[in-house]
Amino acid sequence: MELNDFFDARARLDKVIHRIPLEFSNYFSKLTGGKVFLKCENLQKTGSFKVRGAYNKIAKLQESKKPKAVVACSAGNHAQGVAFAATKAGIKSTIVMPTRAPLVKVDATASYGASVVLHGNSYDDSYIKAREIEKQTGAIFVTGFDDYDVVAGAGTIGLEILEELVNVNTIVVPAGGGGLLAGIAAAVKQINPKIRIVGVQSEGATALITSYKTGTYTTTDKTSTIADGIAVGKPGVIPYELIKQYVDEMVTVSDDEVADALVILLERCKQVVEPSGAVSVAAILSGKVDVKGQNVCCILSGGNIDLDTISKLIQRFNNKREEELLRQKTLGCVQG
Repeated sequence: MELNDFFDARARLDKVIHRIPLEFSNYFSKLTGGKVFLKCENLQKTGSFKVRGAYNKIAKLQESKKPKAVVACSAGNHAQGVAFAATKAGIKSTIVMPTRAPLVKVDATASYGASVVLHGNSYDDSYIKAREIEKQTGAIFVTGFDDYDVVAGAGTIGLEILEELVNVNTIVVPAGGGGLLAGIAAAVKQINPKIRIVGVQSEGATALITSYKTGTYTTTDKTSTIADGIAVGKPGVIPYELIKQYVDEMVTVSDDEVADALVILLERCKQVVEPSGAVSVAAILSGKVDVKGQNVCCILSGGNIDLDTISKLIQRFNNKREEELLRQKTLGCVQG
């Protein structure tokens, strides 16, 4: 991809998306020994970065020939991004979602103007149905990550970081299908190759990091993680090739580390972030990514989380905190 692809995408997104300033975290900086900044895409329109790629794709299609309609499949963030982008562009959208998709996400997608079709029990089932609709109606299928225009839209985040934090040393990025990581890495590295780009996956969904480390595109049949937004068994081929070229390293974090990061973000930074959006912070708090003495930017990729999940994760965090306090009291008694 050329650098102009990202600047063109930014021009299309101008006045469409929110431009959210970086947030400095004094708390995370003290814990890690670096200067930690947060890129809060959880505050973006539709609640995640996904709207960037979806809108760039649809807007570019309109520049050549206005599509009558688009179709996509998603359990959450991409669904809302495509629905918003299509409505903004004045075209119809159909989003196929698994029947198990949370009602709050189904309602949100419909509220952005999409026609929602519930089909199957998994993303793969929804994908097959979406492709059937594409053939039947002539609607254009919009993928969530395996597309150059979608990657370019996501990569505009990298341009914004460089404009605001010119001396950034490390950027830490959540990775599932790979579109966000590939876009940011390709954009940033073509401007400043010295900046370190780190991708973060969940221990329960490692197709992309396995591909990265082995040098061979790899898929997995099953994923198991609370970070459902990056629970991808089949990452994008296009993102994989870009990641292989531009990304410096990749790490994994556990569900416990993600849950802790999510609650700390809520408690100390007042940021409501979904599990997949918290993996970047989990990586630096756990020490998986050393940022001591560096200017680091963590991407909070989304904030679409339901209240029931937040409640469970807070309780999980508090239980761990109480167990640790009890352990310390017990040790104190023994030592005394």
